[in-house]
Order: sequence, then C-alpha cells, then structure tokens
Amino acid sequence: MADPIDVRLTALEARIAQLEGRLCVATAAAPAAPRRDGGAALEAKLGAYWLSRIGIVSLISGAALAILTYFAELGPVVRIALGYATAGAVAWLGLRLVRVHPTFGRIVFGGGLAIAYFVTYALHFVAALRVIDSEPLGIALVAAAIAAIVVVAHRMQSETVAGIALFLGFHTGLLSEVTALSLVTTTLLAAGAAFFLVANRWVIVPLSAVAAVYATHATLAFGDAAVGPTLRVAFVAIDFALFATALLIRSDTAERPRRLLALLNWLGALLLGAHAAAALSRDTLFLGLCGFAGTQLAIAAIARLRRAPRSVVALELGLAVVTLALALPVRLSAAPLLAGWLALALTAAAIARRAGPSFAVLALLFMVAGYGVVQHSDLGALAQLACVLAMIAVERGHAPTARAAPLRSFAIAGVALGLLQLAQIAVPTGYRTLAWVGAGFVLFALGFALRTRAYRWSGFAALALAASRLIAVDARRVSPDQRILTFVLAGIALLAVSFVYARREGPRAG
Repeated sequence: MADPIDVRLTALEARIAQLEGRLCVATAAAPAAPRRDGGAALEAKLGAYWLSRIGIVSLISGAALAILTYFAELGPVVRIALGYATAGAVAWLGLRLVRVHPTFGRIVFGGGLAIAYFVTYALHFVAALRVIDSEPLGIALVAAAIAAIVVVAHRMQSETVAGIALFLGFHTGLLSEVTALSLVTTTLLAAGAAFFLVANRWVIVPLSAVAAVYATHATLAFGDAAVGPTLRVAFVAIDFALFATALLIRSDTAERPRRLLALLNWLGALLLGAHAAAALSRDTLFLGLCGFAGTQLAIAAIARLRRAPRSVVALELGLAVVTLALALPVRLSAAPLLAGWLALALTAAAIARRAGPSFAVLALLFMVAGYGVVQHSDLGALAQLACVLAMIAVERGHAPTARAAPLRSFAIAGVALGLLQLAQIAVPTGYRTLAWVGAGFVLFALGFALRTRAYRWSGFAALALAASRLIAVDARRVSPDQRILTFVLAGIALLAVSFVYARREGPRAG
C-alpha cells in the first residue's frame, strides 16, 4: 500500500506542473503592449502633468483674488472661517481623488494646503484682511503654517504635495501687497524647501522655490515697495546661504539637478544682490562681489572635501571666477583691469587642464575682454603684446583632448587677430601691410616651433589679408618707397617661410 505522504507529494507536483503550463501559455499568448509614438507621449505629458499643475495654479490664484476682493466685506470671524473651510474642502477633495488618481489628487490636496497658508498669511500681512496687528504673532502663525505643510508632505512622502503647496505659497504671497515683511515669509518658505532637499533629496521643490524666492526679491527691487537696499542685501544673502548649505549637506543629490539648482541660486543672488548693493555705493558693490566670489570659492572647496562630483566642484569654482571677473570693472579700469582679466584668463586656463573645457571657454572670454580693454582704453602696443602672449599661454594650457580641439582653434585664431591688431598699433599707417606680413611670419614661426598646424594656417590667412590690402589700398595710397620696401621685405619673408617648408619636405626627384 502506497504511503499517503508520497501520494500527496505526487499529486502536488502534478498540480504545480499543470499551473506552470497554463502560466507559460498565458504569457506566450499575451500581446505586446503597444508603443506610443512621440506625439502621443508628448500629448499625455501635457495633459496629465502640465495641465493639472497649471490648472491648480489658476484655481488657487482665483481663490486668493476672491479672498482679497470679497472677504474684506465680511466680519473677521466669518472671513477666517470661510477661508479655512475653503482650504479644508479642497484638501478633502484631494484626499478623495488620491484613492483613484494619486498624482492628480495630491496636486489638489497641495492646493488646499496652499489656500490654508494664504489665509494664515492674510491674517497679518494683507492690510484689507488684517485681524492680527502683532508682527511677531503674524510671523509665528505663518511659520506654523509652513511647518504644517512640511510635516504633512514629509509624512505623506509626496514631493508633489510639497512642491505645489510651497510654490503656491510663494505665488499667492505675490498676489497681495509685497512689503519688507514679505522677505521674512519668503525666507521661511525657502527654509521649508531646503528641508525637503536635505531630508528627502527632493530637487523639484527647491528648484521651484529658488525661482519663487528671487521673483519675490525682484518684485521688491523693481516694484513700488519701499524696502531699503541694506535689508534686501541681507535677505538675499540669507536665502542664498539656505540653498547653498542644503546642497552641501546633501552631497549625494542627483548631479544634473544639483548643478542647475546651484546655477540658479548663484544667478539670482548675483543679479538681485548686486542691484541692491549698487544702490548703496560702488564700494559696497565691489566688496560685495569680491565677498561673493570668496564665498563661492569656499563652497567649491567644501564640495571637494565632501567628495561631490567633479562637475559640481568645477561649476562652483567657475562661478567664483566669473563673480570675481565681474567685480573687477566696478573699481578698476585701463591697465589694472587688463592685468586682472589676463590673470583670471591664465588661472582659468591652468584649471582647464584638470576641470575640463568649460574653464577654457572662460579663459577665452576673459582674453576677448582683455582685447576690448586695450582698444577701448588705447593702452598701446605693449599691452596688446601682453594680450597676445597671454592668448598663446591660454592656447598652450588646453588639455590635449578631442573636446578641447575646437577651443584651441579659437584660441589660435585669437592669437592671429591679436597679432594683426598689434601690427595696426605698432607701425605707421604706410607700413601696416608689411606689419601684417610680419604677423603672418610670426604665426608660421609659432606653427613650426610648437608643431601646430592651425598656427600655420593662420599664417596663410594673414598673408592673404596682407596681399588683399596691398592690392586694394597700398598700391594707390602709399609712397613709392613704402611700396618698394613692402614688396622686398614681404618677398624675403615669404621665401624664408617657403624654405622652411622645403626643408620639411626633404629632397624630391626633379
């Protein structure tokens, strides 16, 4: 008689084999999911993502304007109760929708939180709706509302709720009168966004917050609100420090969003901080920009110590160099300004060998600015020669990589243009064509000495320009002696260059 356990095991194995066979058949028969084309994907993105966000911004804007327009006619208790009731209704609707459409429901729920924040904000900061006269109490209530948004979004682990609520908080604040106290509430909202970056590595929230923060500062800078420049500088510095510190603390943030956030934070602080500092004095602007450059340098050093990605460190270092370059013309001009920009160009070129082509671009831009200073300030041939030598050093400083090849070509073209301009400055008018031939000869010499073909091609271009000038200008306007000297010396230079080419080619059969 068979063992009952063996019988059961045999039956179980047969059942498993039967089920596996059905699963394989079902899997093989399942049709492949249809692939959506690019147009359908874009349509879905616009419809499901952007329309919902634009719609909630429009809805909450309308609700805030309705509160501003009509709630002032109601009694204090009624207006507060009605405002919070509206916020609660929208939030409740969002929670209901979350069960069916999670993302859409969170957007609506975030809108409810934003209405609640605006009602709290209006209790003191909107004159037509003010029921609380105490500034500390008004600020404390706004801080509590922001803390509530942070806690709710953090517990829900919803970046959508956090982003919508904070962004609409900034937005509804701009719909009302923007005053000096708006800087306090803006900084509190910025702190909330920085918290989400540090705690959850959310980058969309701080990105939208950075844009909203500096939009508020721009409204104060170019609007009618009477806010002193000293206060604006102080709050720009605080807001910049909040986002910069959050980025340094959370060094494992995704690389591309982190770079974008750092760039936007620097740009907003630079433009609006400089605008406020310039209203105080040029000395304040100069010292502020130098201090800002030093701060960026410190950020780059800390990022390096915290093992941030190389591109992030390079960005922070590049922003420091650019800030310092912008500071120099505030106090310097002519020769000192040229010396400063040439020093920055050589520094950027040296960094480019390790940090990449972006610093090579900066070096070229600084050199172009240096050429402009020489021409604008009429500094003479020695200054132009210094520019040419610095441009050669910049070209030599490029890392020998394929990505740097176009930049090296631009630098060599800059050397050629600088030599032609030096010829224009250094010699009398009648001998400029001869000086252009000399510039071409120098380019050929550099090409042979440095074994760089682009210099020699630039020499051909310089000779072609000299020949064109000789035919179009010198043949009619200069004296016979000048024409004779030009032809003779140009011929000697051309023969010398040709002789070098002949030696490079070696003997050939005649």
